[in-house]
Amino acid sequence: MINTVSITDLKQNTSKIIGKVKKEGRSLVILQRSKVAAVLVDPDYYDILEEALENASDLKVINERENEPTIPFENVAKKLKPS
Repeated sequence: MINTVSITDLKQNTSKIIGKVKKEGRSLVILQRSKVAAVLVDPDYYDILEEALENASDLKVINERENEPTIPFENVAKKLKPS
């Protein structure tokens, strides 16, 4: 079940609603004129979502570069060594 709250209720009960989101760890859809205006999420859940998005982005880049030529580590190490 999706938790929803009107923007008017959020304005009137901000502290209580934020406390509920933090306690339950669930998302809350904020409605304005019966349409989704925003989503309020627990900070820990937001961190998880952000990390998952970053991982997905990294995997996409890895897949795109899968067939690119590689450089052996020894060659890179030689270039980095001071003369």
